[in-house]
Amino acid sequence: MKLFTKKEQVPASYKTKEELQKIGKIPTGSPIAKLKDKNRIFYLFSLKDSVPIPSRKTTRLQPTIGNLAKALFVVNRHAKTSPQPQKLYQLKTDVIEKLITEGKAEKVGLQQSPNPSKFHQQTCNTLVKVEEYGFHIISTREDLLELPHLGEWSEDFRNPTDTFPLRQAVQLLEQYSQPIKRKSVPSQRRVSNQGQRQSSFFDPFGKQKRRTR
Repeated sequence: MKLFTKKEQVPASYKTKEELQKIGKIPTGSPIAKLKDKNRIFYLFSLKDSVPIPSRKTTRLQPTIGNLAKALFVVNRHAKTSPQPQKLYQLKTDVIEKLITEGKAEKVGLQQSPNPSKFHQQTCNTLVKVEEYGFHIISTREDLLELPHLGEWSEDFRNPTDTFPLRQAVQLLEQYSQPIKRKSVPSQRRVSNQGQRQSSFFDPFGKQKRRTR
């Protein structure tokens, strides 16, 4: 491998990785030379053996039930530690409502909340199953009258941990929930979910108004 001791000796077609990145490229082959400058060694690559840097855009996931369940889990988990979780909870609410409407999620029963919110008197939440995942949402009047009571929140059930980045999760849920947003009533009906966080491994959704049917 040829060694250059002065930068002026390096042909214009020889580039370091940093120089290639500045022009939007990455090397595809091995280094063809070295430059020793101020006690540092720089590997040089041929400009003709480089390609444009691949896009860093996340791969768009398909809205399968399995992927939606994982995305709900990711958003729910990040909402617990987010300083402003309202948007994440609202997105989660929109998606799970649509899944229930389409028959892709099932309300299993009521469970006693270990940490009832001070913002409402309800002490039970509705357990919803989406594939192998379970989520709690604020119970409707119909839920309280019709669903069986399952007792305390069980620590025996844990959601699977297969996951993907938050950005991909949000992108997927927004893609899936978009149709329901276009059909919904004006945004004034939305209410804040602040303060609805729970310490359980399940986190209930923020308080929301029931839709008229």
